[in-house]
Amino acid sequence: MADLSPAGSGLPTAQLTGTRLSEALLPLELAPRTQLQLAAVSRWNALRGIRVGLCAAALLLLLIGANLATPVYPLLQQRLGLTAFDTTLLFTVYVFALVPVLAAVGHWSDLLGRRALILPAVCLAASGDAIFATADSFGQLAAGRAVQGIAVALATGAAGAALGDLLPDHPTLAAKLTLACSAGGVALGPVVGASLAGGAHPLLTPFLVHALALLVLCVPLALVHPRMPGARRPQDAPPRITAPLHLRPRRLVLPAQGRRAFLLAAGTGFVSYAVFGVYLSLAPAFSAGLLHTHSRMVGAVVAALLLGSSALAQLLVPPTRDRRVIALGMTGLALGLTLVVTAEYAHQPALLFAGSVLGGACQGIAFRSLFTTAVAAMDPARRASEMSALWVIVYLGSSLPIVAVGALSQHYGLLPAVSGFAVLAAAACVGLAGAVLRRERA
Repeated sequence: MADLSPAGSGLPTAQLTGTRLSEALLPLELAPRTQLQLAAVSRWNALRGIRVGLCAAALLLLLIGANLATPVYPLLQQRLGLTAFDTTLLFTVYVFALVPVLAAVGHWSDLLGRRALILPAVCLAASGDAIFATADSFGQLAAGRAVQGIAVALATGAAGAALGDLLPDHPTLAAKLTLACSAGGVALGPVVGASLAGGAHPLLTPFLVHALALLVLCVPLALVHPRMPGARRPQDAPPRITAPLHLRPRRLVLPAQGRRAFLLAAGTGFVSYAVFGVYLSLAPAFSAGLLHTHSRMVGAVVAALLLGSSALAQLLVPPTRDRRVIALGMTGLALGLTLVVTAEYAHQPALLFAGSVLGGACQGIAFRSLFTTAVAAMDPARRASEMSALWVIVYLGSSLPIVAVGALSQHYGLLPAVSGFAVLAAAACVGLAGAVLRRERA
């Protein structure tokens, strides 16, 4: 089966000498147990479906954890005297920790294997939960967010590449799972956090429960037999890593092939994640006045509507190469943002819900189609590296735009700040829709 891990020396892990034609034609990472030289420690030769499930679960849990605190930020603001700007800074700390690490080590799983990054990431995320659960200052909250960002950075490229390795005959399914787990985790985070924060210890229980789930996931990840990433290697092939310099940070480069598809996917992701970040950081406060409630669950549901709709659209709607459909998707995101802002001015909660669902579903259709096309054009031997470059651009959308909105809300109020952001984001969506259509005519 494909990789969930390191096979450090780069030597072959299977001898393809079986008598069955179906076995002889299998690539090395999908070889059956009898053709593998199993390591002494990790002997569990799990089925491919189990390996896919482990990758998906790791990615989903990591993204849930990164957004678990969204519904309890109002409590943290009261307890620690934080402002709305401080909250946006905490979201940005996460991204500022994530992006440099993703850029520096995104190629490591191409050399070391996928599990070499996924397993430490899961363990690190559990420690981030512990820091957050015991935080009594802004600095400790920022440290917890930074640890969460590093954990997601380690696993993002590796988990996406692992799913591609495991499903070489189903690239569309691999892309669907990657995006659905990413968007689904971000959407579920606030809801899970709100549901676990209803007890006597709202600032402790969500993080301890999530940390326990991560530690449980570490057990099968540690036991499963690792496989070599990439295609079959000859017996006399040199090791993948011959010197520490092979692990040095590399300059991010655009893919040599499918570059236009890469840029369109990256641009769409940048704008989308800017919208997602503003929603997650400010939606509870934005909706509290409109809905006349301070319920943590209501704020979490509002924050999750956009991302949940995106995740469902990515799971249920097949990707398309029809540029008109993709352009309509980006236009729909712009329209959804317009409805959300109009809801506050018109005091119509229905517009808030309608705009969130419309924007999320349209974004999911457009981004997944562009993402699938971009990933399909990537070099399999550099899939983790190129996918990491894509996610670096996408995650940057969750940094500076959120800080700008938070700073503007301090000086001009929340509604004017969100309105100005919505205008700029909607204009960017329309511009990307035009770029997609121009590509069709090229």
